[in-house]
Amino acid sequence: MVDPNYVSGAVWFLCGLAILYLGYLIGVRGRADLHSNYDEESSVDPAYVSRWAGGTAILMGLLVVVYAIREAIYGFQPYALGALVVTLLLLSYVTKLFARGYGHRG
Repeated sequence: MVDPNYVSGAVWFLCGLAILYLGYLIGVRGRADLHSNYDEESSVDPAYVSRWAGGTAILMGLLVVVYAIREAIYGFQPYALGALVVTLLLLSYVTKLFARGYGHRG
């Protein structure tokens, strides 16, 4: 029988890889249009959105992958999951600000 921590860790790992891939597309490949809050008709530079929102998405993906590895090794801990969820919510809000052009001087 497989340990449930390995199954949960594998699911989190796959989710982290999906977030990393989307962050890669936005940040490295310059696909700012993939971000749901980016408006192509606005005056925000797509390179700015790609750099900052994509970089933040890559950070989010890395955090999820690290959490997955931690959970597979040490098991489920509610405080670790809570910290991950709160961090992801905050970073998600930050990516929305970047996609809307917050901090852009153009």
